[in-house]
Amino acid sequence: MNETIPGLSQTGGDRSTVLEHQERRLQEQLSKIRHKIMVMSGKGGVGKSSVAVNLAIGLSLQDFMVGLLDVDLHGPNVPKMLGLRRGRLQRRPDGRIGAITYSPNLKFLSVEPLLPQEDSAVIWRGPLKISAIRQFIADIDWGKLDYLIIDAPPGTGDEPLTVAKTIPDAYALLVTTPQEVSLIDVRKSYNFCRKVKMRILGLVENMSGFICPHCGKEVDLFKRGGGEKLAEELGIRFLGRIPVDPRVVAAGDAGKPVIAAYPESKTAEAFEELVRNVVAATEELYRDVEEGRYMRIAVPVEGPVVTDLEKADLFAIYDIEKGQVKVKDVARKPEDTALDIWLKEQVVTHLIAPAVPQEMKDRLQNVGVRLVEGIHPKIKADMAIQDYLAGILK
Repeated sequence: MNETIPGLSQTGGDRSTVLEHQERRLQEQLSKIRHKIMVMSGKGGVGKSSVAVNLAIGLSLQDFMVGLLDVDLHGPNVPKMLGLRRGRLQRRPDGRIGAITYSPNLKFLSVEPLLPQEDSAVIWRGPLKISAIRQFIADIDWGKLDYLIIDAPPGTGDEPLTVAKTIPDAYALLVTTPQEVSLIDVRKSYNFCRKVKMRILGLVENMSGFICPHCGKEVDLFKRGGGEKLAEELGIRFLGRIPVDPRVVAAGDAGKPVIAAYPESKTAEAFEELVRNVVAATEELYRDVEEGRYMRIAVPVEGPVVTDLEKADLFAIYDIEKGQVKVKDVARKPEDTALDIWLKEQVVTHLIAPAVPQEMKDRLQNVGVRLVEGIHPKIKADMAIQDYLAGILK
């Protein structure tokens, strides 16, 4: 199968060399992006792309540098909603490719501009989809961004899984409608995030209430409040509700998202509130990691006790929030995966181990894993965690 995407650069050489080079480019690109947010939903038809596009534009209007990546490969809607269906990639003098510019603060990429015709069907299996998404990040010069908003297709298939594995520090923003069927499906997205260890930024209730096209007033024509109730039940942030507004559809079809086309409308106000809540939530999550209020700690174990790093293929992994163990899991590291890469995929922030070779120390530092050495083998892993939280281990 041809695993190249038309219009994107390729690196010659054998497959392992290509993948290694691509991984370096991936890490280089991602290191320039402060916050990554994947907008996802359990089912289609909930207005997920409208939320992603208006969120990206709203952030750009607040003077943030924003990238918008459409990984809905089979049904890309972002170019249409931005009015740039045949936008062109910009090849730089140094040979690199820049994303498509929408405004000075917003650039985007979608598979549609790369297709020979607008209505070309994308008939790709998993490996090619995975390759495409990795190329969208590695081969495109996004530059330095405050936010990368990723519009994922509905469900929990190849695309969101690839984003979760490729960008392990991405947050998930869940979109639902107040209807029970959507609330049931968004739980699947919630469980997906827990399974792949993706932190959840919060939940948005879209199509909440109805904006009358004649008087502009909000009418409780449809259900509302189900998303907020579910967020409270799941223990995640409720980021806001967006009403049903016929202008959202009209503006999207015209390539003029409602937050920019109708800035004085109640719907634009709702999106502006969402933008403020997203900014506050991302900064809070970022500070939690930087200041140690949130940690994911890995410990090499044999049974319940700590073992030497060289001998370990099992790791106890603890999620710590505000000094308390919230989740404990045990995971096996695949034999063909380097320890530093695997820990990054597990979104580990700290490694507690008896001793670590200098080469591995350097590799762990490169992927942002903090090291705690000196723990004695044979101590119970749970006790090691308690000693660290108590300040006994440094």
